[in-house]
Amino acid sequence: MLAARSGDAFHLGDAWFACWSAAFGPVIRQNGLTLVAGHERLGPISVRSLRSATNPHSVHYDVAPGTPVPADLPMRLMSDHGAALLRFEYIAEDAALLAAARGWSTRYRVRIAPHALAPVVDCRNGYDRWLVARSKRIRQRLRRDGKEVFGTLGMTTEFRTDDPTTSDLFDQILAVERSGWKGREGTAISDNPAECRFYTALVREAAAAGALHIALLWHGERLAAFEFGIRGGRRVFLLKVGYDEAYAEISVGYVLAAEHIRHCVGHPGVDWYDKMGNGMSPAEYKLRFADHSDPLYRVTVYAPGVRGRLAYAHDGLRARAKAWRDARRDRA
Repeated sequence: MLAARSGDAFHLGDAWFACWSAAFGPVIRQNGLTLVAGHERLGPISVRSLRSATNPHSVHYDVAPGTPVPADLPMRLMSDHGAALLRFEYIAEDAALLAAARGWSTRYRVRIAPHALAPVVDCRNGYDRWLVARSKRIRQRLRRDGKEVFGTLGMTTEFRTDDPTTSDLFDQILAVERSGWKGREGTAISDNPAECRFYTALVREAAAAGALHIALLWHGERLAAFEFGIRGGRRVFLLKVGYDEAYAEISVGYVLAAEHIRHCVGHPGVDWYDKMGNGMSPAEYKLRFADHSDPLYRVTVYAPGVRGRLAYAHDGLRARAKAWRDARRDRA
């Protein structure tokens, strides 16, 4: 796999997947892909599968930059690992893997379906144009709370790309995240050892590659809000955000988000500020700031033979059952 430099496709390079593997388990690297071997249940039977090395902490997935995608790649992978199916998730519209999968459909059973929606801001249009497109309520809120934050309280913003683990900054970031609802529900980074390993290693590697983006809002020496993410392919992927609930009434999270967008608009290497999505119903607060939502796809390729046909039929039944449930819910 090719190493990423200066933030270019950092999320597809060795460093990203080394952090991912160290936190979440062993991976297989083959033909420019990083994969996880496992099993899937098809009712009473189990079949081998290969999946993309992705989970809810992932950004876009694709082959490593510059890696060709041969027409017989699915057969190579399934034959080498005895897999009945391949699943790739978090595939963007412009991914080489998606283009290849559309071609594979003439030779294999292939399902391509929307997997998630990622709310994004187009940083090429300028900050003023972005702000004008927000709702009147959001504009008023940013104006009112911005005056309180920067005027009355004298808070300051800071944008950094260096490794926050060399000081106590990352500990402060984790503490702010855990101080809110995530801490109460046990879903903060510091509540999960695997996630803590992943993000601690990731910020170090991303900083070394010039791909780390950290936005901070300070009230004196007290951290009021943060956002951090990585830059890959002219896009800032926003991995985590948080704010000190002591400042909830003045919307410090919204204020910092707007300032981070302003910062990204002025960054020569950023076209998109991506708030990321892990499902088809993005959080409302993400949509309030987004210009639109980009679809991400799940691609499944099935092996020839009985096991592949069973997997294909099983997934088809699940898809139809979900569509029926969704239609029933919409009518209710």
